[in-house]
Amino acid sequence: MRIHKVVNRVYAGVTYYRWVVTIPPKRIRELGWANGQELEAVVRGSTLWIQPSVRPARQPRDRGVTMLEEEARRRTMGRRP
Repeated sequence: MRIHKVVNRVYAGVTYYRWVVTIPPKRIRELGWANGQELEAVVRGSTLWIQPSVRPARQPRDRGVTMLEEEARRRTMGRRP
């Protein structure tokens, strides 16, 4: 395994970094983890424990259709050939 320091963004002359841990595919298969799975990290002393999150995965929020979108749809429906 390896840890990498990666530039996240540069804002107002300040560089912000994030850390990426590369886990070999063999270990991911052994754990039964999937791509995009939510994980949580716990620090105990000088050890970092990574485990599947117990919180349910976030679902995309249905924002509905705004009045402006509905009006635009109504106006363009009559213009289609």
